[in-house]
Amino acid sequence: MTRSKGPYKVDNPWVLIGWLTASGLVTVAVILGFAVLGREQQNGPPLSPWAAICRGLGLTSSTRAAYEPQPPLRTPTRIAWTHDTFSQINRGNIERGEFVAINCTACHGENGVSLSGLYPNLAGMKAGFIYKQLDDFRAGKRMWGVMNGIAQALSSDASADVAAYFANRTKANDSHTEQNPGEHDAARRLVYIGDPARGIAACSVCHGPNGYKLGAPALQGQQPDYIERQLAAFAQGMRENDINRQMRTIARQLKPEEMRDIAEYYGGGRPRQLAKQ
Repeated sequence: MTRSKGPYKVDNPWVLIGWLTASGLVTVAVILGFAVLGREQQNGPPLSPWAAICRGLGLTSSTRAAYEPQPPLRTPTRIAWTHDTFSQINRGNIERGEFVAINCTACHGENGVSLSGLYPNLAGMKAGFIYKQLDDFRAGKRMWGVMNGIAQALSSDASADVAAYFANRTKANDSHTEQNPGEHDAARRLVYIGDPARGIAACSVCHGPNGYKLGAPALQGQQPDYIERQLAAFAQGMRENDINRQMRTIARQLKPEEMRDIAEYYGGGRPRQLAKQ
């Protein structure tokens, strides 16, 4: 009885009208939201209706083939610190490495102690660091004229051998006896504390003496000119073989005088040797 009276009548036209009205509103909203308003871009020309609808649904409107050639992926290094990498480095033979190192003495000095600020000291460097740099030179991830040619002539085994040889040499002077105590207070703060306000971590956490990060070189006793030059190269993007971009990020925050002070501090007060470039 009740379905034949009032709004519950079976033939009540308002039910149909309500559904049609709701459907119309949804249709208009979809057209306005996806095909009309969705076409507008803040910094570009309006999209096509199809592209606007796809973007609204979170889909791509591109119909290009998935196998279409893509630009090569740029990576800072080929080295990954895996078990195989460590095994390769640990197989380095000091005696064989001494023979390979004959070709290195002209630039890096006898036993890996350089006499020029243009070239780094290699004596006492971690074998893993030397091995990584040689592979970066070989792969073109780090560019430096003659070193790229030399590294390409070395096999992975020869690189591990020469890395083991230099790692076993006596390090250059790594003391911090400064000629003018107090002269490098700002550098000392950056080395041991960093500058949190600028997002600069303490150098010593990775480069010593407080700690060492895998693949980071020890800097005590290193050639000051060489350190300064590498900091500038990272800051300018000329050197890009830091795995997580940490050196590029930090170096860009450093002022030129801070780079110079850090280099001289790590050099232990050694007199700077000007090298022709």
